[in-house]
Formats: sequence, structure tokens, C-alpha cells
Amino acid sequence: MYFGYAQNESILSALEFLTGKVSTELIPFLNSNYLVHPEMSAGLEALINAAKTAGLDLAITSSFRSYEAQKLIWNEKCQGLRAVLDSNSQPIDLANKSKTEILFLILRWSAIPGGSRHHWGTDLDIYDQKAISADYKIQLIPSEYEEHGPFVDLNNWLNQNMQKFGFFKPYLLDNGGIAPEPWHISFRLLSDKFLESYTYEVFVDHLNQSNFLLIDEARENSREIYQRFINL
Repeated sequence: MYFGYAQNESILSALEFLTGKVSTELIPFLNSNYLVHPEMSAGLEALINAAKTAGLDLAITSSFRSYEAQKLIWNEKCQGLRAVLDSNSQPIDLANKSKTEILFLILRWSAIPGGSRHHWGTDLDIYDQKAISADYKIQLIPSEYEEHGPFVDLNNWLNQNMQKFGFFKPYLLDNGGIAPEPWHISFRLLSDKFLESYTYEVFVDHLNQSNFLLIDEARENSREIYQRFINL
């Protein structure tokens, strides 16, 4: 049932992989600190080399992200320690928002812990290192990848070439769930199979075993979360 595991592996092990609680299948990419799935590594290296030939320095700012790392981001947004942004990348005042409203506002830009594609080692956030100064702080907002943004050339090149190397942008369009993320690329051959294995039942099992802020609201809205923010 679960791609990436032998048939005698337990469903629990598959659940732990799909939700970012284990990373034993992943490897460092080119001796860096970024973990990726080994079956993606060659395609990613080829993509980077092709970008370099085009005058771009494609660099990674995020690859595998563990459940605990995603939980930290999530909880800090729930606590107001990190900004929660609206669709225009502007901070939202959460003071008068209900817990359920806050849940969905956070989901617009941040995956629920255990529900991120970054858990699989198939998805990356990327930028053009050549286009910025050493002290530039990357924000990962759409304007950086649009006209007059520092990464517009990379964005345009990726849209024309990434498919040749097996990559696509899962959040290219705004379908009312996750906001468009032009920096987020995914290795389709693997991520499609992992997503197929990540059924609604798997998501519910995960929520029943989890403990993070707004967990009750997440359980109450599990079907909508799965349909709008995971099963894309």
C-alpha cells in the first residue's frame, strides 16, 4: 500500500514516514545538510546544473522538514511568535479571531504538522543565490518571484524547464487552499505516489495520535483540511 516500504513493513512505519516522524529513507544532498529522497537526488542535481548553464545559481532553503520542525513553526504561529500572513503576504491581527478561523488562516501558508509535503524528502523551497547579496533575508513570498523580484528569472526558467527533470510546482495556482508558492518544487514521480498513500484515513489516524496547538479544531475539521490542503 505504501510506496517506499517493503510489504512486510508495518503500517505504523509508513505512517511515521508520511508524517515526517522518521527520515531513515533520506540522504544528504551532495554532502549538504539538506535531506532528500535518494531516488530524487540525480534529478535534482541535473536541474541545478542546467540552471547553472542558464546563468542561475539554484539553491535550497528548505528540503526535508520533520514533524517536530513543522510542529514548532505551527505552534509559534498559534502563539503569535511568528507572523500569520494574509493572501497579500501581510500580517494578520489574530486578537479577535476564533480558534477555527486561526486554524485556517495558518493553513493558508503553513502545513499542519504531519501534513507537509516536505516530510517526504521530495519537495524543496528554492531560490537564486546569485541574484541576492550575502545579507539578503529570504522571505519566501510571491513578490520575490514576480516581476521586479530578485528571483523572477529563476521562476520563469523553472516554469519552462523543470518538467524535463521530473519536477513541478504543486502550489502553482490558488485553488482556495494553500496560497501560491512559486518557490516550492516537487519531484512528481515520488511525491504523487506518496500522496496516493496519504489517504484521509491515514490523516485521521495521524491526528488521533498527535498533540499540537489547535488539535481539537484540526480533528473537527479534518475532512476539509485534507481536501483543501493535503490531497492536491
